[in-house]
Amino acid sequence: MTNRLRQSGVALIAVLLLLVFILTIVGGLFYRHQIHIHKVTRTLVGEQAVLLLLGAESWARSLLLADARSGSVDHLGEYWAQRLPLLPVEGGRISGCLRDMQGLFSLNSLGSYSIKSWEDEVQAGAAGSVTTRRSLFRNLLLQLQLDDSDQRIAALVDWIDQDAWLLTPDSAEDNEYLLLEPAYRAANGSIGDLSELSLVAGFSSDDVARLEPWVNTVPGDVPLNVNTAPVQVLSALSPLISPQAATALVELRPFASVDAFYSALESVAGETRQTLLTRIPPNLLTVSSSWFAMQADVELAGVRLAYHSLLQRDGSNAVRVLSRTVSFLPPLRDENNRPVAINSLCNQLEVHTSS
Repeated sequence: MTNRLRQSGVALIAVLLLLVFILTIVGGLFYRHQIHIHKVTRTLVGEQAVLLLLGAESWARSLLLADARSGSVDHLGEYWAQRLPLLPVEGGRISGCLRDMQGLFSLNSLGSYSIKSWEDEVQAGAAGSVTTRRSLFRNLLLQLQLDDSDQRIAALVDWIDQDAWLLTPDSAEDNEYLLLEPAYRAANGSIGDLSELSLVAGFSSDDVARLEPWVNTVPGDVPLNVNTAPVQVLSALSPLISPQAATALVELRPFASVDAFYSALESVAGETRQTLLTRIPPNLLTVSSSWFAMQADVELAGVRLAYHSLLQRDGSNAVRVLSRTVSFLPPLRDENNRPVAINSLCNQLEVHTSS
């Protein structure tokens, strides 16, 4: 009897161990199955969100084409410049805007400097009163209370230009960057993304964040659209344009031509047309734009994506997409776990629109 009881106990323990083993395996399978379902769901939702963003981009391209066919002047009172309100979609919401990149300072325009043109401008010093790309960028840095030294600006020029010669002895090229840890080389080409600026000698990620609302990285040297430039960029054009004068110019927009801009500037700056044309070269300015950026956020079933695309408009014929960037962000909720407004770059900028 004792042996039978012992055998029964051993059998019971074996059955229990087998049951625990089976439950462990089933629990693991169930857990992995749930993870797999979650991954598949997020993938499908993510793909659906991307399709929504591509649809918004297609709509933005059609807006830009329709605008080009209606006239050659671009300003913030036009339909394309109106921020897309927070719109509900099935299972989520979407918001975004189009920004005129030519209303901002073009960092890649600094690549047009040569050693001679740089030295000539530096030697002019305080006597040099004509607006240049270097002076415009320097004024912008001053307004933002950032380091405006020639050493930093020269390093940026050397990063963009296509030669390996130092613009100034204090600048930086391959030899300087190869001494860093980790080592890398100068791009010697256009900046493709603003985050690249933090790799340039003297610039930091804080500089990138401070400059983001006021500069662009479109390829080549593009003129500034005075109809869409914010007050800070307009006043950086020249000491002749005070912040008060720049604000007054914004109130007088849109300008039908660059000549109309100079006429308005005459009245608010109190300078003659000849002085203004001499001090602020007209070739730096325009009233039409070819480069735009679409900023959009979408939140769908707990998945939130931020989207940025760079668009180039070729007259009224076509709008090309030069780059797209998609990044995952955490969903926005308040303290009561309720959704709040999407806080894209569009919402962070002060948009001046004409009445």
